[in-house]
Amino acid sequence: MKPNTLATELSQRYQGMMQDYFPEESMSSSLSRAFTISTYSLLEFMLALEWGNSVQKGAELSFVPTEVNDTRRLAALRNKEVDIDIGSRLPVDSAIVQMKLFSSDVGIIARKGHPTISDRFTTADWHENGHVLWSRGMHFISDDIEQTRNFRNLFDQQNKVWTSSSTLNVTLLCAYSDAITRMPVRLGHKLESVLPVTLFNLPDNLQMTYECYLHYHHSLSNDQIFQQVIAKIQQTL
Repeated sequence: MKPNTLATELSQRYQGMMQDYFPEESMSSSLSRAFTISTYSLLEFMLALEWGNSVQKGAELSFVPTEVNDTRRLAALRNKEVDIDIGSRLPVDSAIVQMKLFSSDVGIIARKGHPTISDRFTTADWHENGHVLWSRGMHFISDDIEQTRNFRNLFDQQNKVWTSSSTLNVTLLCAYSDAITRMPVRLGHKLESVLPVTLFNLPDNLQMTYECYLHYHHSLSNDQIFQQVIAKIQQTL
């Protein structure tokens, strides 16, 4: 069954009246359930830290593992199995709101006091150290063909020592061993304050970009509590 325009309009008017006449009841109803977020384990870690340290938590969050492919991610949003999907950009869908969460240059993270890396990360450091890879991979982009080719060459020559399905495990392996990995600079700067890692620029003046998107079902667009959650996620990441 699908509501027609009149039903949708009446529903919105009813919800508006409920909020006007029973604001406390409306608020408690919105807060009674947790908003479900599907995202990478590293982003889950950072969001959970922010929510845990916040004096005013607002709504609760519930995290679930991200789906294996874009088709399943879209289906989970359309079927309202998840409220928020954070990750790479999904194909356009009329039922799903899509917004760019952040765009960031890509850098390198290594543990603080790494025995072989000095103040500047070099091509030699890239070749001489082991790399931890995320099994799903991250979509890095560049408008410069030469930059893309050079980065691809570096990528093909890395010494792979670990592969993990968890972005948080990838990060922790670098924090507590001599391995290194690629990391969006925006996230790397935040990680420096909570984990024993140091962020470096890519060698040889290379510049690659990572874009992260947030998706949710359009039916949540007028939910004030939900929009506050979205604003806090934007602020955190």
